[in-house]
Amino acid sequence: MTDQPGGPTDPRQQPEQPSGQFQPLQPGAVPADPAYPPPPQPQARVQYGPPAAKRKRNPTVIWLSVVAGLLAIALIVVIGLLAFGSGGAPSAGPSASASATSTPTPSASGPPATSAPTQAPPVRPADCAALFPPGYIDSLTDGGILALNPSWTDDTIDTEFIGSNDGVLQDFLAMSEDRLNCALVKASGGGDLGIITNVAWVDADRQSAAIARMNEAGFTCSEESGGTMCFTESSTDAGDSGERHFLRDGTWVATRWANTAITGWTQTIVATLFPA
Repeated sequence: MTDQPGGPTDPRQQPEQPSGQFQPLQPGAVPADPAYPPPPQPQARVQYGPPAAKRKRNPTVIWLSVVAGLLAIALIVVIGLLAFGSGGAPSAGPSASASATSTPTPSASGPPATSAPTQAPPVRPADCAALFPPGYIDSLTDGGILALNPSWTDDTIDTEFIGSNDGVLQDFLAMSEDRLNCALVKASGGGDLGIITNVAWVDADRQSAAIARMNEAGFTCSEESGGTMCFTESSTDAGDSGERHFLRDGTWVATRWANTAITGWTQTIVATLFPA
């Protein structure tokens, strides 16, 4: 029996069976026929040339790398020593290390400032002879005319032998009980001849008041030997007389003289009381 077109045995009339592979066609594409696969596509030909030359490393770069490595190792060792110390115990904190190793700030230019030397306290001799170097009083009393604190002055040496003729200065000196009284006068007693000196220790107010009084009374005052030196002189029919005072650091050397030609008396006492 011959299959008729449109009969049940016509393969064109059989429904399509699923093949298990379904690929949608793109518009305008031709479906692939499994019986005729597409021809293989030509591949690009790879050309292999000679191997590239091997790049040489710069020796300087190699040495720098080695040195950098060594420095890094040394830095790690130093940090370890600083952190744990030689005995293995942790060292001080970062702030202490920074302060200990920080560079000091340079001071202002110029020579370092020097403090003024501290002045030594004045010497306080126990007697009048100690106010002068050895042999000084002997040179003045040689011949027997003058004597230092002769016996006839014992009863009045504290009250009558004051180193000033000014009433205000006499009161200032009399108020000082801490006073050394020295009288280089006639050995036989009496007369207007000799030198009378008081070495008195006074407070700052009394010292200032004494200097103010001397300026008021017409004394000539100036700075000398670290203190204040004041003097006055007069000449009358009775002869020549004068006063010389030195005040420094609460020490008052008060001297009055009459009809003597002794020079350097007060300066010698000052050199003893305030040695250089």
